[in-house]
Amino acid sequence: MNWKETLVFPPEVPISEKAKDLILRFCIDSENRIGNSGVEEIKGHPFFEGVDWEHIRERPAAIPIEIKSIDDTSNFDDFPESDILQPVPNTIEPDYKSKDWVFLNYTYKRFEGLTQRGSIPTYMKAGKL
Repeated sequence: MNWKETLVFPPEVPISEKAKDLILRFCIDSENRIGNSGVEEIKGHPFFEGVDWEHIRERPAAIPIEIKSIDDTSNFDDFPESDILQPVPNTIEPDYKSKDWVFLNYTYKRFEGLTQRGSIPTYMKAGKL
């Protein structure tokens, strides 16, 4: 979010000028961001020079992975516990005059039946949940 102040390309980490340019073209105000005119603009960037977009799905993955189960996280790096400061609880009374008061204590519940692809079950079509 604060890329203007925080984005740095450290000299000890090798990155090509084409890669830097692509990253900077993504990190820019939305009116000038790469891809505004479509995905072809992104695919045409010099960083992707030589990519065979027509047959990309036929190529094997550069780093093959094996997924053992739906919640397998073994392909992610382990990070040590950190001493990140926890937010201080808000002791100020909530402003119930705000238009968002109805969302206090609201939680999101993922309903598996609604996220699966395919047809909508008949009991949902009839409005009988």
